[in-house]
Amino acid sequence: MKECLIGLDIGTSAVKGALLTTEGEVLGVAGAPFEYRFEEGAKVLDPGHFVETCCKVIKELAGRTELTVRALCSCCASGNPLFLGEGSTPITPIIGWQTQVPQEDLDRVYTPEEQAAFYRVSGWPLEHGMPAANLAWIKLHKPEILARTRFLAMSAEYLNYLLTGRWGLSHSMGTPFFLIVQETGEYNVPLLAKFGLTPEQVPPVYDKGTVLGTVKPEMARKLGLTEQTKVVLGSFDHPSGALGAGVLEEGDLLLSCGTSWVELFPVPSREFALSTGGLVDRFMLNGPPYCVMESVASISEKIDARREHFFGKVPHKVFDGYVERGVPGANGLRIDFTDNDFARAEGHSKEDIARAIIEGAALLFRDNLNKLEQAGLVARNITAIGGITNSPICTAVISQVLGQEIKVVNGQSAGAVGSALLAGIGTGCFPGERAAFEAMKAHLDKAPDRRTT
Repeated sequence: MKECLIGLDIGTSAVKGALLTTEGEVLGVAGAPFEYRFEEGAKVLDPGHFVETCCKVIKELAGRTELTVRALCSCCASGNPLFLGEGSTPITPIIGWQTQVPQEDLDRVYTPEEQAAFYRVSGWPLEHGMPAANLAWIKLHKPEILARTRFLAMSAEYLNYLLTGRWGLSHSMGTPFFLIVQETGEYNVPLLAKFGLTPEQVPPVYDKGTVLGTVKPEMARKLGLTEQTKVVLGSFDHPSGALGAGVLEEGDLLLSCGTSWVELFPVPSREFALSTGGLVDRFMLNGPPYCVMESVASISEKIDARREHFFGKVPHKVFDGYVERGVPGANGLRIDFTDNDFARAEGHSKEDIARAIIEGAALLFRDNLNKLEQAGLVARNITAIGGITNSPICTAVISQVLGQEIKVVNGQSAGAVGSALLAGIGTGCFPGERAAFEAMKAHLDKAPDRRTT
């Protein structure tokens, strides 16, 4: 019997969803924004609002088809901790990964040796944001929260818990949790103990694609699902985007242009990944087991801030027109996303400024690529996904700056499509990532409005 799959891409600013048949045909997409607030310097999200926003997208997609939803799966821009008290009730908001903790706080909690060890143990260096930093800040400034904490999770795991009544975390999602030994998938017990936590107070770790459980009856009724709908553990958002875009082989490069712009390379081993100095994550179940990423953090927000400063709230098409009419090199104007941009742009035309904004972001991309090339990673094929790909003009500028052809596959929906495909892999619809992508791509190639560009 023909069924369907739902994939969510829980991003920083919004959640996007995709509805696919179990044969891989994309039936539709949907999305909804998150509303953050700032609290004591932290960028936070209300847990109830987060869950309702994700559920709204699930319900909308389920309502678009008469087919039974076989499974759903979420990827996430992970690293957003949530502290829970008795009865798994939130005692904090969801702390967004962009929340910054001062270095002096990190130095008070972690020794220099501990800070240096994070990269080899977790795959990422200690950041000023993310859970390891948030835990340090709370230990110093809000120790009563740790005293009340009965369970520590992140946003996507909390959603899955409310859907199924079960806790679980994938290896891939666990990387930006910073509390897991990446190589073994086991918790870093001494690190947990530093904050008075035990392995029983954090979600158990499984492979991505693992069926966590089935949707609880009350949630099934609320969302238009069934009690047989399975919830499958997803991955960090960029690896999911790679699956949805078919970036699955060594030599392939994904340009994932969301809130942050991220380059992702599949690699053959963790040791090689660490040798590059990039961000390391688990990757394929049946293929390159790890990936390396370099990030231009929060660059979309910086682009938007400069666009609004120089042009006001103009429609995207108007801005794209300025970019298109601008000349390569923007007549010598370089936007490097520092405070000097605003004075530097004086005397330049709107076309120069618009072109320089997109070229400036692309040059930061190129700087990262040069670093990765020196470490032995060379891109033979480049695929782009994310919001910027809605603009062929801006995508073409990035291609010109990088000096290589860029194709777009599933654009802004690639992460959600990748999650839906992983839901299918986890429930036996596809034998692995390559087969899942090829099944989906066969339908894309038949649809002129959706095929790769």
